[in-house]
Amino acid sequence: MEEEPAARLTCRELDVLPLLAWGLSNRLIARRLGISEKTVKNHLGSIYFKIGATDRTQAALYARHAGLAVPGQAAVSAAAPVPAPGQDVLSAGDALTTRERGVLRLLAWGLSNRLIARRLGISEKTVKNHLGSIYFKIGATGRTQAALYAQHVGLAS
Repeated sequence: MEEEPAARLTCRELDVLPLLAWGLSNRLIARRLGISEKTVKNHLGSIYFKIGATDRTQAALYARHAGLAVPGQAAVSAAAPVPAPGQDVLSAGDALTTRERGVLRLLAWGLSNRLIARRLGISEKTVKNHLGSIYFKIGATGRTQAALYAQHVGLAS
């Protein structure tokens, strides 16, 4: 019987992964854990290898799906796209165009800009423009937060 990929993670990697899942940057993860950004980067490389992820978005989605990102952690307050209790979850998402929703859905699936462009029949530059607009509308600072937002509001299914 093969063990779960998360079972191979060290204690420190299990500290880093939930913070990543809440969309924190390497700098914020380092500050929260009292380690250097370089050490965070090294842990992330090891995590990606052990769970079979290629980037932080896939690792964050893995952590959420595996239940390693426990709601109520202190990190939640630093993750902008996760709405506060009682806030209308779809208010920002409703402002997205149909094309932006499609781009966000594919981003949440872990596709690169190139693959999103191919799938939608548009240029990579257009994908980047859509992502900039999406980030602004939902209050995300990058791909990981946008992907987590998409998952939270049900666009990633």
